[in-house]
Amino acid sequence: MRPRNWIAAGIPLLSLFSGCFLERPHTALTAAAAAGRAGEVAALLEQGADPNVPGGAPGGGFTPLDFAARDGRTDIISLLLKSGADPDLRSGLGDWTPLMHAIHKNQEQSLRALLNGGANVNARGRDGLTALIMAAGYGYSGMVRELLDSGADPYAEMADGNSALTSAVGGVSDIDRFTLCSCQTDTVQTLLEEAPDLRLKDNFPGRSARWFARLGRCSEVLRLLEQYESKRSSL
Repeated sequence: MRPRNWIAAGIPLLSLFSGCFLERPHTALTAAAAAGRAGEVAALLEQGADPNVPGGAPGGGFTPLDFAARDGRTDIISLLLKSGADPDLRSGLGDWTPLMHAIHKNQEQSLRALLNGGANVNARGRDGLTALIMAAGYGYSGMVRELLDSGADPYAEMADGNSALTSAVGGVSDIDRFTLCSCQTDTVQTLLEEAPDLRLKDNFPGRSARWFARLGRCSEVLRLLEQYESKRSSL
C-alpha cells in the first residue's frame, strides 16, 4: 500500500517512517536550528555555512529552515532567509517544503514568515501535495484563509485527484493528529466560497466526500456540500 493511501487526505505519514530509515547526520547548522540556538545559527552563517544542506532526519534530512519552521522560530527563519536559504526546497521522505513543515506543526507564525520571505504558496510535495491541501486536511481554517489570501490555488489536485476540499471533508489521520470526519465546517465553507467551481472527488474508490460527512455525522458539512452541488446542477 502506498503511503498516501494510509490517510484520507493523501498526506504522507512522514513521521510514521522515522523508525524505518536511518537518519541523515546533523550538520552543525541543522543541529543549531533544530535546538533553537539563534546565536549559533547566526555565527555559523557568518562563517559561510550553507543554509540549504539538510540533515538530522530520515529520508535525506530536514533543512535548517524546516527545523525552524516546525518550531515556530521566526527569528531563525529570518536569519536563514537573509543568508540565502531556499524557502521552497523540498526535503525528507514526503518531499515537503518548509511551508508544509510549518503547517504540519500548526505554526502559523512560521507560515506567515515564510510567505513574507518569498515562499511559493503553490509549491508541490510528493504526489502533488500542496500546502493548502495539507492545511485543509488538518482543519486549520486560519492557515487555509492565509494561504488563499496569498494566492494558493484551491483547484489544485494531487496525482490521485485529491483536492483541498476533499481533504477538508475527509480529514486526515497521522501519528500527530486524528481528524478523520471531524466536521471541519469553517474550512469547507471557506473553500466553497473561494472556489465556486470546485468539483467533489472521491477520497477512496466508491466513497465520496458526502460519504465522509455522513460517516462523521457532520450535518452542517453535509448541508453545505448538498447545497453546493444543487447550485452547480442548476447552472
